[in-house]
Amino acid sequence: MEQDLRLNGQEEYLKNVVLYRIVFPDFWAKAFADKNEFYQSILRYAENHVKAFPNTKEYLEGEKIQLFWHEHCDFCWEKAMTSMVCEFYCTKDMRYWICKECFEEF
Repeated sequence: MEQDLRLNGQEEYLKNVVLYRIVFPDFWAKAFADKNEFYQSILRYAENHVKAFPNTKEYLEGEKIQLFWHEHCDFCWEKAMTSMVCEFYCTKDMRYWICKECFEEF
């Protein structure tokens, strides 16, 4: 039996953790409208980026700010972006992300 290369000890940090279902772009639309914690974390990152690269400050205007964020599935490295249609599961602190396919498989 071959070892699944996607498994690299995730069971250690994902054991007994509550996961939240996130569907983009709907999740982003709500975050942007409410200016919630997810939006605020992207804003902080974007503001720090603009301090280092002042010629990029137009990205702080409107929904362009979403271009500063993306994550990857902790198993298969599938990319999650606020602007793409995708379904992921994440921990409450949004540190770990799992794509729908890996969530269902593991």
